[in-house]
Amino acid sequence: MASKLLPLIALVAAALLPLLTGSTYFHHLMVLWLLYALLALSLNIIIGYLGELTFGHAAFFGIGAYAAAILGMDYGLAGIPGILAAGLVAGLFGLVIGYVALRIVGPQFAILTLGFGSIIYTITNYWVDVTRGPMGISNIPPLTFFGGALTLESAQQYYYVALICVVAFAYACYALVHSRTGRAFIATRENPQLAASIGIDIFHMKLLGFVVATAIAGIGGALYAHYVKVITPELMGLQYMSALIIMVIVGGRGTIAGPIIGALIYVGLLELLRPLGAMRLVIFAALLIASVIFLPGGIVSLWRRYVEQPVLRKTATPQPSATVEAAE
Repeated sequence: MASKLLPLIALVAAALLPLLTGSTYFHHLMVLWLLYALLALSLNIIIGYLGELTFGHAAFFGIGAYAAAILGMDYGLAGIPGILAAGLVAGLFGLVIGYVALRIVGPQFAILTLGFGSIIYTITNYWVDVTRGPMGISNIPPLTFFGGALTLESAQQYYYVALICVVAFAYACYALVHSRTGRAFIATRENPQLAASIGIDIFHMKLLGFVVATAIAGIGGALYAHYVKVITPELMGLQYMSALIIMVIVGGRGTIAGPIIGALIYVGLLELLRPLGAMRLVIFAALLIASVIFLPGGIVSLWRRYVEQPVLRKTATPQPSATVEAAE
């Protein structure tokens, strides 16, 4: 019962959280948390459900950010159409790259995605006429709705937009996992040969998941661009990619709550450890290693281990009085 109510309680708490303080800095951190959570959820489809490790996901985040900025500033495509178009552009890149890379599995796939990510990063860095090179794009207009009637100006407003996106995508992931397609994803991850023997098209299943994940990453990038108003090629760098992997692994891959919790831990530690400067990266690396060795299921596995499983064992154990009555 508690497990069923927990998502609702968490949603209400998340909705009330910005109202507890008027600090714009706190609101800013919460926006970053939700944007990273959206990205981590999208990466979780590839790592957690398809069972493939990718090092190129940050590139799709950057593609979405640049697409939203260019479409909005140069072509006047703003608001929800601009956000969706950015996701579509990132998804099309995901379709092309996934069509090539997903024919190879395992470490070779990870290396291929690393190569594609580096190519996109380099092109963005040197295609000055379009991306403005290392200087990036600045003065990106804020996100608008209803033809410009509503303009998002504050971090608190962006927080609620990001929260809607995270909740909607988390619910979509939940529905996907419990659908026929989601079960095909899990079967593909657990035993591709067996899944293929029962008629599952492994390549198309992986391509579908890859394209959806990259499109969502693009939408996250578009929201990020409108929020921070300045983007550079560094968005596609390995630093962002490493951060996303830490969020998914530490939080709990193959779960819905895990990437969201992992993003919260990452953003919280990033700010708490800011006085340490570059040493923060060492701590994050140690956290990732410790999670892989001692807690492979991530933080969310603690809930299953100490709350759900004891309750299940307790309910499964027959009571003495009931045993006696049954014997009589």
